[in-house]
Amino acid sequence: MRIKLRTSPIITALLFCNTSLICSWSRADGQPIQIGLDKQLLVDDSLLDTKTHVTRRLGQVTKANDGQPLSFTRKTADGLSVPIETWPLFASVYYDRSRQKFRMWHRISFDDPSRRAGEEVTDQEIGVGVGYHRGYSESDDGLNFEFVAVLEGLTSGSDTNLVVTIDEHEDDPDQRYKICYDADTKVHGTAVAHSADGIHFKPYNNEQPVTYRAADYTNQIYWDPKVQAYRLLTRTDFGAGGGPLADRVQVDINGHRLEVRGARSMLNPDFKRDPTNWTLERHWLFDGQAQLSKDRPPIEKLLEDPDYLKRAGDEAIRRQVYFMTHWVYEGVYFGLLNVLEWPTDVSEGTETDHFTRHERSVENYYIATSRDAIAWDFDWVYAGQPLVPRGPDGAWDKDMVFATTRIITHQDKHWIYYGGTNERHGAAEKNVWFERGGNIGLAWLRLDGFAGLEAGDQAGAITTKPFRLEGSRLEMNVDASRNGASRNGASNHGAVNDGMVRVELLDESGQPIDGFAGNDAEWSRGVNELRFQPRWANQKDLSTLKGKAVRLKIHLKNARLYAFQVGA
Repeated sequence: MRIKLRTSPIITALLFCNTSLICSWSRADGQPIQIGLDKQLLVDDSLLDTKTHVTRRLGQVTKANDGQPLSFTRKTADGLSVPIETWPLFASVYYDRSRQKFRMWHRISFDDPSRRAGEEVTDQEIGVGVGYHRGYSESDDGLNFEFVAVLEGLTSGSDTNLVVTIDEHEDDPDQRYKICYDADTKVHGTAVAHSADGIHFKPYNNEQPVTYRAADYTNQIYWDPKVQAYRLLTRTDFGAGGGPLADRVQVDINGHRLEVRGARSMLNPDFKRDPTNWTLERHWLFDGQAQLSKDRPPIEKLLEDPDYLKRAGDEAIRRQVYFMTHWVYEGVYFGLLNVLEWPTDVSEGTETDHFTRHERSVENYYIATSRDAIAWDFDWVYAGQPLVPRGPDGAWDKDMVFATTRIITHQDKHWIYYGGTNERHGAAEKNVWFERGGNIGLAWLRLDGFAGLEAGDQAGAITTKPFRLEGSRLEMNVDASRNGASRNGASNHGAVNDGMVRVELLDESGQPIDGFAGNDAEWSRGVNELRFQPRWANQKDLSTLKGKAVRLKIHLKNARLYAFQVGA
């Protein structure tokens, strides 16, 4: 089989600042930016012109179900509910609003309690047995899932991986569901299949991989309307493994060549007509750089530099990308990112330990952000701040936490499903392996609360770039509740004070607008709202400014701002 894969130059651009200093950008053509009525998340500084005395903080999740794993059961022939065991990798979760059901495609473990209890069931009935199987379950409350069926029509290359996409772009109902999986082929690559119901699948490309080696990864395909093409995310090996860039980063551990995991993204505007016609969008691996500059050379060029190879090799011993999928929300590409940290370091012990929370040979769940799916900001990774933290000593998720392939937005909060295990990854290079149990859990996050700009006792402010005001109402997601900023990382020096927020309107050149600035812009105290509407002394809304180019100047004290939106 001949795989057609064309390469193109890597395009990288990044606008990011995470300090309390002033940062400034402006459009090259001097025209106001266009935001319309879309919500604006403050996960980066792409909309900001200046900011003073504010710091970007990662949002804090709350683990659901008292931090315990979710329940997965199946119905027996006589109507009894018996537990089944899931495995923490490769779960895809959706919420079906029309049916009010949570839907999860996931891997089922070989170790099923009902089989241990002596119940005689076949592999087809339960979906478990020797090895892993791909399954589908549903839930009314998002906490208790009932097993529905084993996925059919798919083979496995031993990893039994899966990422299911409900393709809203698809006009053929028989191909609405798409799944990436590892086919039982010599090439350990990405295979893709389609389905009308999400259970019965038919492979594309005669069940052969659609691109070269990808290995055990959360391979994901999705339609991106911004580029009018399908995007495929998969793994690239830079050390031991396979593919055109294998063995370029050489690190020896105990006489064994280290795996150096990286990633690649590829585009195909007509996937169904030619499933193998992918254009390389970019390669990347962790090399010590948190933010990528627009003039960064292609990875193939960087790998020719001995200094870069040394840096990449050192970083591979510290951290590696294990897998990443994209979740697109409010114009931002979120990379749901698993990072294997200190991958060969088993200095905390080589015997299985299900109580101690370890810090080496562990996996953490981070987010990365991008505005174009090319230039990614990995700042939270290098800052060591996971989105979903691992559990404490003795917890089921104390050593490894795995991202699922997307995030659910429901009931004004984000439902973040994740997998976890109670032991470390292990080190093949040192012939060290650990016995571990795995489950799937859930964490909740404030709506739009992935990251926010925060000021403490010293009042701070942000000023946006100019934009055309297309509505008459301003809504803000802000937490200025009592001691809210102190709880989230700012210093209140022991004070118990309500936070404060106010908003001034400036013209395109940055001058105050009468009636919307200075003393006319009122302070609001103690608010903690998802859709807070600021006040002005003699203006009920922004209708008198509609159609004009304006800037927002938002003042914060002991408060955190997550997002804002102009409404009609």
